Amino acid sequence: MFKIIRQIQDKLEPLKPYNIGFSGLAEGHHRFSFDIGEAFFACFEKSEITVGEVHLSMNMEKEPSMLVFDFVLKGWIELACDRCLEGYHEPVDHAYRLYVKFGEDFREESEDVIIISGEETHFDVSHYVYEFLHLGIPLRRVHPDDKHGNPGCDPDMIERLKEHSEEKHKPGLAANMKQDPLEVLKALKFNKDN
Repeated sequence: MFKIIRQIQDKLEPLKPYNIGFSGLAEGHHRFSFDIGEAFFACFEKSEITVGEVHLSMNMEKEPSMLVFDFVLKGWIELACDRCLEGYHEPVDHAYRLYVKFGEDFREESEDVIIISGEETHFDVSHYVYEFLHLGIPLRRVHPDDKHGNPGCDPDMIERLKEHSEEKHKPGLAANMKQDPLEVLKALKFNKDN
């Protein structure tokens, strides 16, 4: 039993610095800085992100009735390309604000307003950092084009996709590789009689 507890504690050790103790701090601004990497992502079992280098600059303003957190995330995360399935570095440059008000019990009032007990002395921001990083993942994940405008995807995989699409006589896949998906949807014609 103690071995299992110890394993859980060891796994969550990288999240310890994100549990911000605010009770002894004076009112006003307080700055925190974190470097987020693989150890952070490993603490979350279902994380879509496992590799990355992100710097978090966090400002906390302590007021009598609440805490205001400003998060600035900069760096990169590794994602799998939707076209070629190879990993690539997706830039991260996001800012978020979170209001933590003091009340009776914990509850989420909205996506950016949290109520915590007035008796709390610490606030763990790790889960919010995790969510903010995942909110920044683009819907369409593809390698950025190189400086000549060519896709940064694995050329062998692109060639295989072209061959496969030619075999099925569907020029649409190869032709639409560089086209905006919304433009492709707009071009579809539907039978209005049904």
